Amino acid sequence: MSDSIPNNPGNNPMNSFGPNDHTDSKYEMITAYIDNQIKDPDEYDRIKKLVESNPDYYNRYIFEKLTKETFQKGNKRIETPAYLYTNIGNAISEYIKNAEIKKSVQSSSNKDSISQIYSQQVNMEKSNLKRYLMYGSFALIILVAFAFVFNNYLQTNPQHTENDLVAVSRKIFDKVESGEVKLQFQSHNAKDLADSMNKYLDFKVFVPDIKDAELEGGVCNEQNGEKLAHIVHKKNGVIIYTLQANMKDVMNNSEKIILCPEFKENVNAGKNWFQCNKDKSKTAVIWFKDNVICSSVAHLDSHDISKTLTSYK
Repeated sequence: MSDSIPNNPGNNPMNSFGPNDHTDSKYEMITAYIDNQIKDPDEYDRIKKLVESNPDYYNRYIFEKLTKETFQKGNKRIETPAYLYTNIGNAISEYIKNAEIKKSVQSSSNKDSISQIYSQQVNMEKSNLKRYLMYGSFALIILVAFAFVFNNYLQTNPQHTENDLVAVSRKIFDKVESGEVKLQFQSHNAKDLADSMNKYLDFKVFVPDIKDAELEGGVCNEQNGEKLAHIVHKKNGVIIYTLQANMKDVMNNSEKIILCPEFKENVNAGKNWFQCNKDKSKTAVIWFKDNVICSSVAHLDSHDISKTLTSYK
């Protein structure tokens, strides 16, 4: 049977997992805990025990930690090439040197020499300026071209972006397998689990029938503003994890959770079970049922997963 959760906003797992939490400042200590800002050992142990023992606080901890990691990854800066710093430094040194030469030239009594030296320096500066402008133009063109190519690559290969359905499912699978993400609802009954999870979603989850496996439970959360369901089965100790999202949102080019064009074509054509490229030993398969689109991940072949999740068609 599923865990019973009172209908109380303070105990709402979606509130503690999502970015739109408007509860009191009781979660501020979790932020300080993640940022290692708590200096009092007793206070640190108290918060640590609270996070480990209270699902509400634990889910908040996981959400803030994942949000911080996503934000840090999404804000990678393009480093300026080292040779540009070198060229700028050389230009400054050369400018200072030239200024000193001009000063010494101005103090000379030989007007012809002054004119000749000054003319040479002006020509040298013009030549250097043209060279540095050319280098800078080439560097700018290369950066713009790289950004254009990289953006097109991500559009045609969304599996390499943070909000791709398959990429998200593989990352969450790793966290479930390592124990970093714990089950919010523990239940061996498909109907009870679906009833519990549907309270926190904007779509109806589909918990498939299974063969030679056992339902463990699930988790609800929100990513990029899209509410997601995560369902876990086990077969002979092997985890079969399924991510479920609102099929209408994903297929209508929502920027929250995306699916690559090739997979969309398969779904629109009615192909209801197809394997993605393997990531090491992990197999990911896309399937759909009613109003949900799913990505199931396991250390099993696609055929073994389909034999276990028997009612997806």
